[in-house]
Order: sequence, then structure tokens, then C-alpha cells
Amino acid sequence: MRRFFIAGLALLALGTAEASAGMLVQIGDVNGFGYGNGDGFKAANGGSVNPLSHTVLTSGDFLADINKNGSVATGSGDDFDLRSAQAMGNTLNFSGTGVTAINPGTTGSKFTDISLSTSYGNSQAANQVLTGGTAASPTFGAGGAFPDGSPGTLPNQPGFVFDFTIDPSQFNPANPIFFNLIFGDYDVTPATIQITRLDGTKQTVNVMTQGGGQDGLIQAATATLSYADVFTGSHGFLKVDFNAPNEPYTAFDYVELSTSALVPAVPEPASLALMGMGLSALGLNGAWRRLRRARAA
Repeated sequence: MRRFFIAGLALLALGTAEASAGMLVQIGDVNGFGYGNGDGFKAANGGSVNPLSHTVLTSGDFLADINKNGSVATGSGDDFDLRSAQAMGNTLNFSGTGVTAINPGTTGSKFTDISLSTSYGNSQAANQVLTGGTAASPTFGAGGAFPDGSPGTLPNQPGFVFDFTIDPSQFNPANPIFFNLIFGDYDVTPATIQITRLDGTKQTVNVMTQGGGQDGLIQAATATLSYADVFTGSHGFLKVDFNAPNEPYTAFDYVELSTSALVPAVPEPASLALMGMGLSALGLNGAWRRLRRARAA
């Protein structure tokens, strides 16, 4: 597992990362990829998946090495489907303060709490998908339908659509909106994220992996957006598509739009290498331009 960042305004993944206090719409739920706190499960390094004793698995923790063979990967006995029926039906969504309705167009929870793995189909046919139980007594079965219907054909990457209504009087258009996510083992190049706004305009940002990580590492990331990227009047909309055509295994716990960042910003991308800490950075839609204007002021 290697860490990644997106060129632009850099943001650092630190410590515990749970749903942000300013959450507007969340797709999926904060449940540690369905493992909860991961009690008893082991990481690929042989230690606990939850080395810091978090309430649920989150940034700095690890996806489970289910068969304890020292690897979390496709074809390595690590396929799981811990989704609820709501998640599989694309209806596991939550709203926060100021949101008056989540519209039916909000989708993507089917991509959460499941291994997006090229070996999922084979594991399903052999009834070897982890579907529940405990580390001491795991339950295996066929699992549910794979999100895109074709696990063996790359890319197996998620797409999330936020479609909701707000009370504009509760928001300041001068303030940014943040796209937050918790993900695990996302480490293969090339990779991009495409943002589609309500007006149909798109922005694609490259993702670059970093070496020195640990297999199955869970990370948090935050992308900074302008208010106008998300809202037109009372309508909130954003489509986020991940595309890593060579990525054979990854997982997502949840994604959200929020008025607060899940991970804190740092001033300079170059300083990250000196900090010796986990890096997970996203910078979108003019963040670099805003940084340059701030420097010039």
C-alpha cells in the first residue's frame, strides 16, 4: 500500500478521522468498512487492524488480512462484503444541518463496505466472501452483487452522486465546501478523480501514489471546493468518479460533503515529506489559484 496525493492544495491525514462536525450529506456510514472496531482481526503486518484503539476503523488503521497470509490484495483471500441492504440499494445516506432533503439522485453507497476487487467474482462463486461474524468465527458466503456487475473487468472504481436541497439562509457562500472520504489500500497508478458540477462542467485531477506505506492502510482525505461548485440556489449537486484502470483492490468506508474538513490543511506540499507522517491529499477546483493569490496578498 502506497500513499497518494493530488497535486494542488495539500492536506494531511492525521490521527482519528470520523464524520466531520459540519456534515451536509454522507454516502455510506461511519462503521469501519463494516468491521466496526475490527476486534480480533489482524493487519497484513501481523498486528491489530486497530493499533490506536479507535471506536471504528479509520485513518491510520488497516483493512483486515482475512486469511492472515501477510497480504491484503486481490486473489489473496481478502474479499469482503459487509454492506447493509440499504447500502446495496444505494439508499444509505445521511443528512446534516441545513439540508432539507436528500434527493433520489444521491447514489454510491453500494461502493462502500465492500472490497472493490478483481477476485470478488471468484470468491463469490466459491462462497469465500467474508459477510459477517467475528475474527474468531467469521462467516463466509457469496456476498451481494458487485457494484458495477463485473468485478473481473477493470476499472472497479466507485462513483458517488450528491443531489440534495438546502435552506440557503443557513449558509455563507463565501465559505468553502469540503469533500471528505475514508478509503483503504488505494495504491496503483495511474489514477484520477473526475468532479462533475451541477452545470455539467468537469474537472479531472491526477492522483499520484507515494512509496513507504503499509499494506491495507486506511487513510482520510479532504478536497476543498468553492460554494458555487456545489450549490445553485437551494440545489446542491456534485458527482465524483474515481478512475484507476489498473487498481485491482481497494475499499471505501464513506464519503461526504461538509462545511468542515475531515483532515487539516498544511501550508506547503513540499513540507509534507519532512513531517514523517501519513499523507493523503486532494486539491480541487482552483485551490492552487487561491493559494497563489493568498501568497501575493
